[in-house]
Amino acid sequence: MLKAGADGALQAMVLSFGALKFDNNHLEFGTDPKDLHRDYYFRRIHYGNNTHVNISVIVGDDNKAVLYTALDRNDKPYYACDAGCLDPPVKLSKQAATFPVKITSPLTAVLYITADKQHMEELKHAIHVKELIEAPAHQHHVIALHRHGHHLGGLPTVFWVSIAVLIIIFHLFLIKLIVNEYCPGTDRYFRGRYSV
Repeated sequence: MLKAGADGALQAMVLSFGALKFDNNHLEFGTDPKDLHRDYYFRRIHYGNNTHVNISVIVGDDNKAVLYTALDRNDKPYYACDAGCLDPPVKLSKQAATFPVKITSPLTAVLYITADKQHMEELKHAIHVKELIEAPAHQHHVIALHRHGHHLGGLPTVFWVSIAVLIIIFHLFLIKLIVNEYCPGTDRYFRGRYSV
């Protein structure tokens, strides 16, 4: 990918950020379900010469992550299945297909995408999972920490007070500089009684 220039380097970074990898005729979204506690949008992932895949992770109001997959453009039909591939493959289109985030034991990728439907059927039998459950909702303090920067939901009061104090001090210093520059007093040339 790096030999493809800037576009290839960008695609390599996107694949790295999302734990996406191409493996045996399919694309895997191999992120651990417990790490899907914020919204992610992966746009225009190159799959082949004429196909761009969009993958979105949206955390709903119930704190559960949901996967949305769509094609920007494609040259042939593509199929996707969620973790374990126990459900039948879903044909992808420009309309987003919805997949629940599932946890498998042992851990597998949360999403598989391929153009070969037969390969997807074989993948169902090749992946051996002991247990498959829908991922539970994330705890409120984890979601609040990533949305607001503090486990209580929002930044602490001390932070905002210190920011306000710094802004006030900066403006007082700025006003002092402006007053000294544009309103010089006579005390600059005034000699006091103790000066020699």
